Amino acid sequence: MEEGSILIKGAKVLLEDLREADADILIENGHIIKIGKINGKAETVINAKAEGLVAVPGLINTHAHIAMSPLKGMVDGLGLENFLKETSAFDAKNSPDMIYNSAILGIAEMIRNGITDFVDFYYGEDAVAKAVEDMDYQGNLAWVVLDNDKTTQKGDPISNAERFIRSNKRNGVNPMISIQGVYAASKETIESAYGLAEEYDKNVTMHIAETKFEVDEHKNKYGMTPVEWLHKYGFINKRLLAVHCVWLNKKEIGMISDSGAVSYNPTSNMKLGSGIPPIYEMHERGARITFGTDSVASNNSLDLFEEMKYGTLLQCVRLNDPNAITAKDAFGFATLNAANFLYRKMDYGIKEGAKADIVLLRKSVNMAGSNIVNDIVYSANPSNVAATIANGKLLYKDGFNERIGKVINRASRYISESRK
Repeated sequence: MEEGSILIKGAKVLLEDLREADADILIENGHIIKIGKINGKAETVINAKAEGLVAVPGLINTHAHIAMSPLKGMVDGLGLENFLKETSAFDAKNSPDMIYNSAILGIAEMIRNGITDFVDFYYGEDAVAKAVEDMDYQGNLAWVVLDNDKTTQKGDPISNAERFIRSNKRNGVNPMISIQGVYAASKETIESAYGLAEEYDKNVTMHIAETKFEVDEHKNKYGMTPVEWLHKYGFINKRLLAVHCVWLNKKEIGMISDSGAVSYNPTSNMKLGSGIPPIYEMHERGARITFGTDSVASNNSLDLFEEMKYGTLLQCVRLNDPNAITAKDAFGFATLNAANFLYRKMDYGIKEGAKADIVLLRKSVNMAGSNIVNDIVYSANPSNVAATIANGKLLYKDGFNERIGKVINRASRYISESRK
C-alpha cells in the first residue's frame, strides 16, 4: 500500500475520450495507476458506487487574480476603467500577509468548486506561491509586468518577474509571466517580458481587447488595434494565453488564432459590461479556447460550472444558433484545452498514466440527465462536488481535511480582522 494512495471504487467514470464506464481507479504518487476492476488496497478508499459519484477530469481556471478575495462585492456596478482605479488603490496598500491570506481563500473556493489547477495573474506571487504550497495545491503563477511609471509594485516589474521565476522552488508552482495590457505596457516592456519567457521557457498571459475603449484608444494612438499591433511585433505566438479578446474584427480573429490559447471569461465580461467575444469564430479558426473566472471582484465567484454554462449560452444567443458551442466543446475548453496549453500535451484526463486531477461529482436531483457532459455543463454546480483530487492529493471530500481547514480558518480570521 503506497503512502497517500487513493482507491476510488465503483465510480461512473468519464474517460479521456468522454466515453462513460463503470470502473475502479487507483491513484499512487500523483498519477492514475490503474482503471478497471481493482482488488488491492489503498491508504484512502472512496466507495463511489455507494455514494453515487461520477469521476471526471478536474476543471482548470485559466485566468484568476485570487488574492483579490477582499474585494468581493466591493466594486460592483463599475465599468472596467473605474474598476481598475479602485482595484489599483487596493493593490497600492496591499501587503504580503494580505496577499497570502486572500490567496488561501481563493484557493479554498476553487478546490471546493472542483477546480484542480489555475493560472494566477498578479504581482506578489511569492505570497501566492506560499499559499499554493500550504494548501497542497498546484498553480501556474504569472508575475504581472507593466511599465515602471504605471505599477504599484515595489521595484522593477521585469526584475521582479525574473527573480520570482529563478527563486521559486515551492511544490506545485509553475511560474509564468503576465502582461497587464497594451494600455499599461510599452513595446519595450513587452519585449523584455517575452525575452524572459524565451530564456526560461515559460508561458505568457495578457489582457487583450477587453473593452471597446481600450481598442479605440490604442487605434487612435498607433493607427492599429491592440491585436494588429501585437501581431505585427510577433507577440501573438504559441507562448501566449490571450485573455478576454472581446473586441475583434474578422482579420483579428485569424491573428489571435496564432496564440497558444484564449481565456474566455464570460461572467466577468458580462458583469463589467465589456461585451461578448467572438468565441465561436475563434474556435472555428482553430484557436484553443479555455475558460477563466477572472477575479472575484469582477465575477464574485470562482465557479467554472457557471462559466461553462453562461459561456456556451452567450454564443448560442449571440449567433441565434443553439449549437454554436456545444456542451462537449465547453467541457473540452475547461479541461483538455487548458491542460494542453499549460503543459504542452501532458497526459491529462482519466486514463492510466495521467496525472491524477480528478473531481468526483454527486449525481443529485439536478444531474438526472442521460448524458454526463451535458449534465456537467448545463445542470451541475459546486454543490455537486463531493471530492477534489489535485496532483494525486485528496484535498476535499465533503469538507476539507483538518490541516487544510485550519489554514483556511486562520486566513478567514485575518481577512475579517483587517476589515475592522
